[in-house]
Amino acid sequence: MKTIIVEQEDRVGIIYLNRQEYLNAFDDLMGYELRVQIEKFNSDPKIGCVLISGMGRAFSAGADVGGFEATVNGEQKENRISSFEKWPIFIKNSKPVICALNGFAVGMGITLPLGCDIRLMSKSAKISFRFAAIGLTPEYGSSHLLSQIVGYGKAMEYMLSGRFIDSTEALDSGLVNHVFEDNELMDQSIKIANQIAQNPEWQLREIKKMMREHVLYDDFDRLIEIESKIFRQSQDTESHKEFLLAFRENRKPNFHK
Repeated sequence: MKTIIVEQEDRVGIIYLNRQEYLNAFDDLMGYELRVQIEKFNSDPKIGCVLISGMGRAFSAGADVGGFEATVNGEQKENRISSFEKWPIFIKNSKPVICALNGFAVGMGITLPLGCDIRLMSKSAKISFRFAAIGLTPEYGSSHLLSQIVGYGKAMEYMLSGRFIDSTEALDSGLVNHVFEDNELMDQSIKIANQIAQNPEWQLREIKKMMREHVLYDDFDRLIEIESKIFRQSQDTESHKEFLLAFRENRKPNFHK
């Protein structure tokens, strides 16, 4: 990979965005490599959770402006970054994905994490939904996702103003789950990711699917039926049987034999 760095820590697959000279702005290659690597992690039984962060001074400064200019001038051909138009759908069907936001997370650098499952942030980091300020509108489902996460009023303010949001406000608004000291961000993020990754894969997939789909579900009676059906299926899994055995034997369950 030319634009990302890949590591593994226990059952956590780690991806670092690595175009540091451009503050990790997304070009077509980095978008493509990120998606390919997540697909590799999704097919790897030794990985239970994916963690994305940025190398250097930023998580990501957004999309590469050079690509914007090429599009406006009619020079941009269909390329690999176009796959990110359906990024939230891609992530919906992925193993759990955490974004650890270091430095600046601007434009695509924050709308891409909105599609992920959990967002963590370093104390000095800054977030901005910069679209209006650069003559654009939000993408990747962010006009919906941001409202779901922080509420309609805050989402409208963040989108219309394009102002920078510090870590205290991001935490208070629910935009991120936790804020850590800059030098502790990755260690703490890996710790949280591993808490998730140690759980059985089938259960993680079904829980994530339910949580995602039920955000928009308006038939509560039907929702209860779906949950009950999947709960009964979970009772028949080897993971649940292993938990019951481990409970009787007074030990920690081994879901990944």
